Amino acid sequence: MPLLRLRFFFDTGSGICLWAGDAATEERCGLAVEAQDLPLPPEVVAEAERLIDLWDTGIDWNNPGEPSPWTAEDEQDFQAQADALLGRLRAALGPDFEVVDER
Repeated sequence: MPLLRLRFFFDTGSGICLWAGDAATEERCGLAVEAQDLPLPPEVVAEAERLIDLWDTGIDWNNPGEPSPWTAEDEQDFQAQADALLGRLRAALGPDFEVVDER
C-alpha cells in the first residue's frame, strides 16, 4: 500500500501540479506539493515546472473570463505532454506513492 497519496492536476496561477491526497500526505508534505521536494530526478522536476508554466499560457491574463487562447490542437498537445509527465512521476516515485490523475 502506498505511503503517500498525491493528486495530479493543474491549477492556473498556482505553480503546482501535485497536491496532497490525504491527511497523512498533507501532514508530511503540505497541501500544495512542490515537485522539487519529492525524490524525483531533476529532469522530471524540470518537466513538471515547464508544463506548469505552459498551462498558465492557456488563459488570457488580461481578461481571464474570456475563452482560452489555446486551439483544440494546443489543448490536445498539452494533455499528451501531461500524460507523459504523469507516467514519469509514477515511475520515478515508485510504490511508496500513489499519484492520482484528477485532470
